[in-house]
Amino acid sequence: MKLFFTGNSPYARRALIAARTSGLAVEEVDVAPLAIENHPLLARGPGARVPALETDAGTYLCETLIITNYLNGLSGGRLLPGEGAEAALELEGIGSLLMDSLFVRSHEKRRDLGAPSPALMEKETVRAARCYDALDSHLAGQTAQLHLGTIAAVASLGYADWRHADDGWRDGRVGLAAWYDEMMKLPAVGDTKPIF
Repeated sequence: MKLFFTGNSPYARRALIAARTSGLAVEEVDVAPLAIENHPLLARGPGARVPALETDAGTYLCETLIITNYLNGLSGGRLLPGEGAEAALELEGIGSLLMDSLFVRSHEKRRDLGAPSPALMEKETVRAARCYDALDSHLAGQTAQLHLGTIAAVASLGYADWRHADDGWRDGRVGLAAWYDEMMKLPAVGDTKPIF
């Protein structure tokens, strides 16, 4: 299998961590930069986005959740805890929601035409704050372990550090910050940290 990624994509980081945790043989292929005409990923599918996974059978999968769930199934469920799978999926949903919210705001800040929409920026800032609180509630005091939920959470918080440091997600969330620091010590997490 081949996993196509770029180093600073938080979505691709989730797939990378999942692949490294799955125990499966996955070749990692850095395809940066994506913004070039006739990018090689266009020959594989219409999106030309990361992450993307080419299976051993030659099927081309895109979208983070599809890829991570495929890897979980292929690995015999290594990416979901035997007990607490529903809680892990709930956490994955919160992490996904946070990542999408941060991504929208990040792109809104960099709009080519006109200024960012104040209403959209406020909506997503408030949504992100709710997600930070929910992650703090779920993860404060937890040990560092990798499953689909914690992968989504740690990648989203890492993205927040890069693109939205002014959110101050650690402020008042000491337990979440301590959990994050422990997670960063895991090789699959620390080695995939975005460079900013």
